[in-house]
Order: sequence, then C-alpha cells, then structure tokens
Amino acid sequence: MTDSAPGVERLDVVDELGRHVRTAPRQEVHERGEWHRVFHCLIATLRGGKPMIVLQGRSNAKAAFGGLLDISAAGHLAAGESPLDGTRELNEELGIAPDPADLVPLGVRRFVDDSGEGTLNCELISVYLLRDDRPLAEYVVARGEVDAVYEVPIAPFLALLGGGPSIAVRGVRMAGHPDALEVNLQLTLDRIVPGTQYWAVLGVMAQRFLAGKRPLAI
Repeated sequence: MTDSAPGVERLDVVDELGRHVRTAPRQEVHERGEWHRVFHCLIATLRGGKPMIVLQGRSNAKAAFGGLLDISAAGHLAAGESPLDGTRELNEELGIAPDPADLVPLGVRRFVDDSGEGTLNCELISVYLLRDDRPLAEYVVARGEVDAVYEVPIAPFLALLGGGPSIAVRGVRMAGHPDALEVNLQLTLDRIVPGTQYWAVLGVMAQRFLAGKRPLAI
C-alpha cells in the first residue's frame, strides 16, 4: 500500500491487545475492520452540590448520530499518538485545554459495531474522567462538530437509563460564539448516542469520582 495523500489522516493499526501492527489511512482502517485507538473523556462537575456530567450535542451535520447527545469529547488517536494525546479533542471540540495530568483514567473499552465508517468499526477506547467546573457558557464549541453543551444530573440520568422518566436538562447552543443561546431539553433515551450499559458505567464512575471514592474503572 502506498503512502496516503498529503493531509489524509493516518491511524495506528493494533491487534486485540493493543500491540502495534502498522499505520494506514483512516478510511482503509475502517474499510478493513481493523483495530485502532480512540479517546473518550467525560467531564464531571458539581452544580449547587449536585453531581452532573457535561454532554455535547453532536452537530446535525454529522454523518453518524447527528443531533444526539454524546460524551463530552471524543476522537481517533492519530498514528504515533499516546492515549493522553487525545486531550487535544477537548480543545478542538470544547475550547478547553486541561493539563493531561488532571485526566483520570478509567481503562480501555473494546468496542465493535457496524454503525461507524466502513463495514466494521473495531475500537480500543481509552476512557477518562475530568473535573471541570466552568459554566457551560465558557465552553467554545467547534462549529460543524458540536452544536451545544448540556449539563445532566447523574442520578436522574442513571434512572433514565434504567427505564425511568425523561429529564429536563439545561444547555447552551453555540457556546462561546456570538450567537450562543441558552436552551432547555427534555432528555429521553432516543436523544442519546446508543450504548446504555456504557453510559451506566460512565455515570456511576462519574458519581464516585465526584464523591472522592475509589477505585474507578470501566
């Protein structure tokens, strides 16, 4: 295989245990269903003493899960990057630049689905928590990637995942831009990127994290 064209994103292909195999263009990795590394970070905070998580509203323009609420920041790790290099996703998507040392690792999630790019999506996801107490209006979302940020109370969110009632959540659309607007959303399961079990683990870990409890793991 020849080198990809200038500007084409390259990923590290790994095996099921995360051992490096080769590098290849992102499109090829997805088309072949090869394992590759991904970064996830969930922001947790306290609002008036209540444990909350910050979710992003994916842009309606996104090919996958457009308009749904998703983890605070996520993205592919480029060839040669370590898991903590994924911290740049927080800057690119939310306009914040935390110290990587402030991210709390939860472990690696092995995830396979057919809803991403290509015919089979095989990801080793390095998952982190981050405490960030800034107001929603102080985030700067990436236009075309993120439409809004929302703060979601953890206890009602966990109840929702278990079949409970919808939740009234507050958000800021186009946070950090001149056209920013406070919005309210009645959150239901169909408004969240699929993955109930994963969301439940993240919610419990965020709750423990904010309460100062350990250990934390997915």
